Amino acid sequence: MNKNNFKIALVSMQQDAEKDPPVGLVCLATYLRDRVGLRNENIKVFDKNYYDVEKELINFKPDMLGITAMSVDYMKAINLARKIKSHYNIPIILGGVHISSLPESLKDCFDVGVLGEGEETLEELIEIYFKYGKLDNKYFKEIKGIVYLDNKKTVITGMRDLIELDTLPLLDLNFIHKDYFKKEEILGVSIVGIRGPLISSRGCPYRCEFCATTRFWRKMRLHSPEYTARVAEKLIKEHNVDFIYILDDLFSISPTRLREIKIEFEKRGILDKIHAMACTVRANIMTEELSEAMKELKIKIINFGFESGSERILKYLKAGSVSVEMNQKAVLLGVKKGFKVYGSLMYGSPSETIKDMKKTNNFIDFCAKNGASNIWSFVATPFPGTPFWDKALEMGTVSNDMDFSLLDHHISRRPLLLDKEISFEDFEEVFLEGKKKLRKLRAKLIIDFLRNNKMNTIKLISRDPRYYMKRVTKQLFKQ
Repeated sequence: MNKNNFKIALVSMQQDAEKDPPVGLVCLATYLRDRVGLRNENIKVFDKNYYDVEKELINFKPDMLGITAMSVDYMKAINLARKIKSHYNIPIILGGVHISSLPESLKDCFDVGVLGEGEETLEELIEIYFKYGKLDNKYFKEIKGIVYLDNKKTVITGMRDLIELDTLPLLDLNFIHKDYFKKEEILGVSIVGIRGPLISSRGCPYRCEFCATTRFWRKMRLHSPEYTARVAEKLIKEHNVDFIYILDDLFSISPTRLREIKIEFEKRGILDKIHAMACTVRANIMTEELSEAMKELKIKIINFGFESGSERILKYLKAGSVSVEMNQKAVLLGVKKGFKVYGSLMYGSPSETIKDMKKTNNFIDFCAKNGASNIWSFVATPFPGTPFWDKALEMGTVSNDMDFSLLDHHISRRPLLLDKEISFEDFEEVFLEGKKKLRKLRAKLIIDFLRNNKMNTIKLISRDPRYYMKRVTKQLFKQ
């Protein structure tokens, strides 16, 4: 086995109505080709949005399989690994947020788990495979950042140093399905365009009680503005992208950084070739200066984690860094500056009362009254590696060997962090009351799009009627 004939498949088990691409696997695939030297045609990225994964694996016949999974999809990853193991004697590597946060949950259908970012770790595992013809745990002790089983005991090796981000090759999104770059409706700016994902950093400087991804990345690291602009330029040239959505946990971290990125964008004519961009921002750093810097970058959709309308609960969730008043001022300033203001809210946090949740519903009224465009809600869910998880362990609602598909923040009938004095029925009543309010916001967003895109709407629906029926049903009717 060598670099010329070695075949590897990288699989994501995530599937969603919005059809977000598995960008993390694309990072790995690009690295394996450009840094490790594997052949482009011998690296495949499959995900459940567009592929029958089992069928594709059978046809491709990889020598090694890598699977990434969040907690809610971990059971799917286990089932796939067991099926593949029953038919093919190939090593299977598990990566992603779940196993990085809860390495104790590794199952014997996986040869090894990768903890944290995986580029350099995967390279070392492949080198072992080339050298010995197999992945055996007797070769694992010197590799940092992995978990494996030795006589059914979990072994976790030392922490790996973080990667210097600009040393990574530019993301090659040709590894994902071509249909990710079809023209689609972009409701927030009422256009039909081609969406493209961009990553300019890893991690977040804040540590909210519920967030696993900030702990996965350990600390915030930034790509240089020049690197970021080159990624955007590649999206436009290779995929005709005209709407960029930024996947960073916190892109708008400072006006200075945004201005530096703008300079690099202007050098390449990027702002003349795109309609708009979307990014995340935090209410506690939302200022006039930051707003102007975002506008200059053609950012038109800004997304906040509002989380709660209760001062007490919000202080707990965000470690005192954000207040309800800050959230309200962020909405007002965002609308005043012409942004489409998006945001998220959660219900059922530890110690939250029905009165607290009703305050969140009142915050929805404030958002609707003052011009916010799209707010969505979900059930507070304990993910491994977070203080939420520790609390749920105390409550006995989760365990290290549970059915992880229950960690779905859309399941309103089984809130895992709900105070025991509150009935599920009372919780669901106030949660669904908020949902009804939110549907009115989404309806306006859809109506505005239809009004501006009558012919394009007909074309989109005729192209894939089942898909759009599901989208509309989810947006307007699904509780």
